Amino acid sequence: MTAAARPLGKRLQACTTRVLRAAIVVAGVLLMTLSASRVAAQTQIANTRHNLTPGGPGQLKETRPIGLCVFCHTPHNANPSGALWNRDLPPISYQLYTSSTLRAVLKQPNGSSRLCLSCHDGILALANLRKPPAGEALKLGPMTGSNLLGTDLSDDHPISFVYDSNLAMQHPGLVDPGSLPGVIRLDGKKQLQCTSCHDPHEDRRAKFLRMSNLNGALCISCHRLAQWSGSSHANSSATWNGNGTNPWPPNAYNTVATNACLNCHRSHSAGHGQRLLAWSVESDNCNVCHGATVAVKNIAAEFANGAKFSRHPIDSAPWAHDPQENPAGMPRHVACSDCHNAHASNSTPAQPPLVSGRLLSVAGVTTGGSRVAESAYEYQICIKCHGSSEPNTIGILRQEGTRIVSTRIDPNNRSYHPIAAPGKNTSIQGLMPGYTASSMIGCSDCHNNNDWTATGVAPKGPHASRYAPILERNYTSSDPTLESVTSYDLCYKCHDRSTILQDPAGGFPHREHVVGSRASCAVCHDSHGSRQNAHLINFMLRDGTGNTVVSPNSVGRLEYVSALPGSGTCSLTCHGVEHNSRAYGGAAPAMNLLKRKILAPR
Repeated sequence: MTAAARPLGKRLQACTTRVLRAAIVVAGVLLMTLSASRVAAQTQIANTRHNLTPGGPGQLKETRPIGLCVFCHTPHNANPSGALWNRDLPPISYQLYTSSTLRAVLKQPNGSSRLCLSCHDGILALANLRKPPAGEALKLGPMTGSNLLGTDLSDDHPISFVYDSNLAMQHPGLVDPGSLPGVIRLDGKKQLQCTSCHDPHEDRRAKFLRMSNLNGALCISCHRLAQWSGSSHANSSATWNGNGTNPWPPNAYNTVATNACLNCHRSHSAGHGQRLLAWSVESDNCNVCHGATVAVKNIAAEFANGAKFSRHPIDSAPWAHDPQENPAGMPRHVACSDCHNAHASNSTPAQPPLVSGRLLSVAGVTTGGSRVAESAYEYQICIKCHGSSEPNTIGILRQEGTRIVSTRIDPNNRSYHPIAAPGKNTSIQGLMPGYTASSMIGCSDCHNNNDWTATGVAPKGPHASRYAPILERNYTSSDPTLESVTSYDLCYKCHDRSTILQDPAGGFPHREHVVGSRASCAVCHDSHGSRQNAHLINFMLRDGTGNTVVSPNSVGRLEYVSALPGSGTCSLTCHGVEHNSRAYGGAAPAMNLLKRKILAPR
């Protein structure tokens, strides 16, 4: 009989039998797969510190045999049921992370993060289970040690917030969540939780991390840093030499590049909450490496009390710096991060007035007072602090009373040192080789470490100096001063001493003043600039000690008038000598002789 002729009932029965047999086989395979998965999961957990049984590898464990999963899960009476959670979640208010750069809206920990905290906040004993195993009571107390986070989460990476494309658009430093690696998991509500970075069932990597953080790979999966890939901190092969404090956490890598974010940040229990910086003393976050322990040059020593007479006081106003600060109204302070961006800084040199790699991607202010997110010129970083208000330190009082640097170097002035623009005196003479009338200089050409040399190991930059105000070389501004190479070493770096002291015909008699009258260069010249006069003329009324230097003459005149190139007149009293339109340069001798005859008593 053919299959077609076979009765319909028998054909259906045979078909059903085959389907049942196939279903049994599939079910068996599924059961075997699920059983293998459970075995694999239990095997993974068994090798982690989450194994709190007597055979667990960690220090926290029970003394009697007990199920491996019972410390977290129970098949009955679970809360929440979705996680089969075996621990109570008492109402607790956690102190949340805060920061001026935070754009996410944080809520009290929820979801998987709240489950993790049921142990890691240290409130409940580890043995406090909703459904404890039968037999003798468990003895494990609350969590202790470095894994205890407590209820203060202000020094921990933020959790339980919605991480979506809208947040990434608000914060350009975040990667769009659609581009996250698959191993980083947001929960069903698109919230970032503890389990986004940590897999509680597996610790093939330190701290149960879902992916390796070598070279900061885990951190930069979410955090987008525009200049990071070219920065020194991303590329340096420097290691800790064993001196001083170990800059890195336990189980860290051994070079700056491989530790990456861990050079400065801690995702949990950070030394300082905002921005999760590693050390509680602000300057230590830089000095712990930049004290000749990891970095070659010892910048930390420059700031040590008593090391240098003049220095930027980086410890005077700790944690006052803020990335969002308004230079026009911020509290007076100075921090390493005012001048350096650790995510961008590198060793690329630059010609003045451009910023070098060490100052890359740092906010600044233009000479017109506008804030810029990334300074293009070195002086923009300096006048962020030195361009908004009068300094509160004792200094020279000049005819133009302001000491605000941005006002004095403004290219709209009558004269200025060529910091923000090439100088206006195109006929200037007597410059040292390498400098011309069109040369520009940076603030750090004068304000620099006095020990720095191009081939030495002393760090470059205006960190500190034996000469105030943080000058690379000596510049004696007190009056009177005996002229010498040492007295005006800073001036003679660019200006040829022999030319200046020649008193050429038709030029200003510098020798007569600085040698004969022992008048300091600073008596007449304001090294930053002058709004009113050519040649940086801005007379010193009182020196730094309060002594009167230049004053109006007997008829009340205190002025300098520039005439033809290399000539002009002065009206003032200085060193007890009165000048009344006293001329110099050009026909000055004849003019002065004529004035003496006209003004002579009859």
